[in-house]
Amino acid sequence: MAPKDDVEAKPACHPRAVSRAKKLLIQHIANSAVTRLPHKQRLQRGQVPDSSQTALRMLRSLLRTLWRRCIYSELSEAQSAQAQNEATSGGREMICDARRQENGAFRMAPIEPESFLSYEAGPEVEEFANALDDCLSPPLSSEEQRERILDLPRKYYENALRRLAQVRPRMVRDGQDDVDMDADEVDAASSNPASAELIKRLEREAQTWDLLRRLLPLRYSSHEANREALDSHRNSSDSTDLFKDFLASDPSARERQAVIQWLQNNASSGPDIDELARELQQNADRGDIIAHGWLHTRSQIKLRKSVTAWPHLLDRQSPAVATSFHNSDGSPLVTQLDPDAATRQGRKLEPQDEYFERAIWLGCFEHLRRGSSLKTMREWCQERTEMWRAVSTSAVLLSTDDNKELSNNNPASLALWRRMCFSLSRSGGCDDYERAVYGVLSGDISSVEKIALTWDDFLFANYNALLRTQLDNYILGKCPPDVASNLTQSFPSFDAVQFHGERETVDKRLVRALESNPQIRAEANEPNKALQASLISKEIGHYLYEQGIIVSSSANQSESSLYRSEPTKLDLNKERFFQSTQHHGLRIVAHIYLLINLLDKLDSKDDSLAPAFSAPGVRRAQQNLLAGYANYLRLAQVYELIPLYCSILEPPRSYEVLSYNLIPMVDTQQRLMQLRLIKKAGIDVLEFVKTQAWLLYDDLGPTHRGCLAKGSFSIIEAGPPSSRRGRPVRSDFFGDDEKFVDVAHENLIRSLEWLLLVQETWPNVLSIGTKIYKFFLRNMHLSAARQLMKRVPFADALQAATEDSGDEMDLYEDLPEFWAKHLDRRGIRDVTPHQALSDARKFRELENLVRALDSLETVASLAELTNEEQKKKREFWTAIGEEVKNTKDNMQPLLKNWLLVGIEEGDDELRDIRQAYLPETLLAYVSTLHFAGTGLSRDNLLECMELASIIAERGSDLSTAFVEAGRMKELVESFAACSKALAISTGERRATGASSKKLREMGWSRDLWSVKP
Repeated sequence: MAPKDDVEAKPACHPRAVSRAKKLLIQHIANSAVTRLPHKQRLQRGQVPDSSQTALRMLRSLLRTLWRRCIYSELSEAQSAQAQNEATSGGREMICDARRQENGAFRMAPIEPESFLSYEAGPEVEEFANALDDCLSPPLSSEEQRERILDLPRKYYENALRRLAQVRPRMVRDGQDDVDMDADEVDAASSNPASAELIKRLEREAQTWDLLRRLLPLRYSSHEANREALDSHRNSSDSTDLFKDFLASDPSARERQAVIQWLQNNASSGPDIDELARELQQNADRGDIIAHGWLHTRSQIKLRKSVTAWPHLLDRQSPAVATSFHNSDGSPLVTQLDPDAATRQGRKLEPQDEYFERAIWLGCFEHLRRGSSLKTMREWCQERTEMWRAVSTSAVLLSTDDNKELSNNNPASLALWRRMCFSLSRSGGCDDYERAVYGVLSGDISSVEKIALTWDDFLFANYNALLRTQLDNYILGKCPPDVASNLTQSFPSFDAVQFHGERETVDKRLVRALESNPQIRAEANEPNKALQASLISKEIGHYLYEQGIIVSSSANQSESSLYRSEPTKLDLNKERFFQSTQHHGLRIVAHIYLLINLLDKLDSKDDSLAPAFSAPGVRRAQQNLLAGYANYLRLAQVYELIPLYCSILEPPRSYEVLSYNLIPMVDTQQRLMQLRLIKKAGIDVLEFVKTQAWLLYDDLGPTHRGCLAKGSFSIIEAGPPSSRRGRPVRSDFFGDDEKFVDVAHENLIRSLEWLLLVQETWPNVLSIGTKIYKFFLRNMHLSAARQLMKRVPFADALQAATEDSGDEMDLYEDLPEFWAKHLDRRGIRDVTPHQALSDARKFRELENLVRALDSLETVASLAELTNEEQKKKREFWTAIGEEVKNTKDNMQPLLKNWLLVGIEEGDDELRDIRQAYLPETLLAYVSTLHFAGTGLSRDNLLECMELASIIAERGSDLSTAFVEAGRMKELVESFAACSKALAISTGERRATGASSKKLREMGWSRDLWSVKP
């Protein structure tokens, strides 16, 4: 873990480790508020009467309200302006635009600790997607697209800054500022760990995007920009700016300058320089006086002169003055007040002035560290009457202000100046900060690292040294050879390039060295810093690979299919990476991956993230980042953004990620909207729905030989048949909960529903649907099979095939010519008419079995309810009669050649299903007719006898099924019980006109079966 604060890295007395002066801030707020009271009510602090205290509280409340309204107004205006710009630029059709307009002004997700791991998507999620969509949607040239992609980090950076401005307290910088926050608000903000953690998180994110917006344009510059840089270098002889010519000549120098300016910008967001030096200033014992140099030392010198009445320099008074003139600590005191007196004389200042001197050098170092312009440094030094310090640092400042020119009139003087600064950094100065100032100016490392606190500080020390060494070599090249030789031999300097070794790998080795530094090891392993380090060292591809492994390895069982990653033996330090539950970090790395991936595609060169020589699986592991982010969008219910991010992935991975993240959707209109968004994103809709179904089917695992249902499928109660019901059918044999379906099985059914939404995929509905039916039935997943029968009926698939054709289903469904015509009409070439015919026949026959079983279960469940009270209710028996009629209709397809055509074609799975289900289903049908015959009408018993005659016919496929199953005895016993019930039946119980008509049609006679005494 990274240190919670810089205070942990240094003692509390260290000036840069001191936290914001809370007491001074509260005091300033109170004093500022009191000064705004009427003059008569202004009293000293602690003596404000009750009435004034009331007024003060009211004033503070008013200021709070005004400040909040001001912030809200600014954010609202910024949001409105952004929306207007997007509208004028052509607008987008993405759903998230409407959501953003509905949300109104810029808002943030709650910042309570538990929200960090929640699935709530803040507005930044949609804003990031909208910015990305701007780069991908319009038809743009390569250069225009490159320009927009390179501008994405800037947009993301500004987005992070806006979010940071909303949650970070507006702290008072100095005594001249207005009251931004009340004292109690400052306390609340600083004591709220959730707010503090969120602020740190947003600061780190902003820094990451800032680094990207500086580096990517340099690494992925257009050919035109490279040509301009080359022309600028060729014409450098006519240029007057030595530094710009140097940068134009060396791409590595441009990158290092960008990193240095990034580090300077990071430092500039820290505490105010005066606040850092406040403790030193207080120890200087000079009140609020920040100018006029060494006041206490000057007073001692003047006192000595006045006591001895000596008007000249004390050095000339007496040789004994060197041993008799001391400061308050007993150390020899300087006798002169020029800036280098202490160094030249080897003497000390008064302790108070040493604190003052340290505060001044601390301020100078901070200005260099933050990249302040020469004007800013001059004003700061002038305010303290220390202008010479600004002059001494002004030769080669390397500020964030790129407008400063470096004259090439006298390059030798610049080289000499650097060497003088190096000498001061190593052997001059009375304080570490003074030596660090000259260390920065000369490109020294050790003197700057001595006061470094953070990872940024150490990186700045090394990169500053590398860049200044490169600049020095360039400057020496502009000098005459003899002058350059004299400078290098007479005046030593620090060569950071030679110090770090091989030039090509210096960045990687430097990052490794920082990671092993015990002072900053914890910070270096923080995910944001590790990510930034990989960008700087050009190891971002390897970092994203390992980050992708971390994301996939932490996935739960339900998400494992999303990644489909092979187990890895890499021993990774998980502290360096974002976990899959850290959705803010996942958003960052996912967008960094897609940025670099898009730029690589534009350059049409080797993949920088996964080069050809990289290990297998690197690309897939990196793509896990987008897969994980799409999974987060699903969990956050932002489905409309998923196709946009999947469009970055290459097939088939894009189809995989889409499939697993869109399968939870159940609303038809939402699915249709997703299909439109998928098409808009440039993804093949046909391939998506096909791939989705096959992926989910493959997730069932390897196909097991054999059929679980054979020998296990039993829906008839054990025991001999009874006269009233025969052998009763078990109620609810599908399962206790009709709607309960295993998640994997439910997803299979949904995949067929997705297929039905695309007209050209109806052959896949039939072929994959047949496989799914087989799986359900072989493994006795009857509830899932029933859901498939209800939600994806054969009639819907046939309608998709024949829509707008005018063909009649009953006339054409079993003819190859029928399927050939509709395949041609849809332009489907990968399916033959005979294959379509075979799949359709199998699909319908398996559906008929499930439909028949469903009817049998319904009647069996109603039969369980036939108590004495129910028997008296006419509507109850009417319902049973309707269900019995449905059962008869649904059983008809099973009574002749059911599945035989497919079995003859060599489908062994159909043979197993026929053997497992047909005998048991027919026995259950006989029991159902038996129950209906004794409870409704004897005609049902007559139909049972008719069924016996059908089975007994010569060549009947039904009798063969019973013989093969060894269940002919059970069948005969069931028919015998039915005939007995028919024989002893006294007459009609609930005769209907329909039964009489059936008698006439079939030529049956009830009297034939009547047994009379």
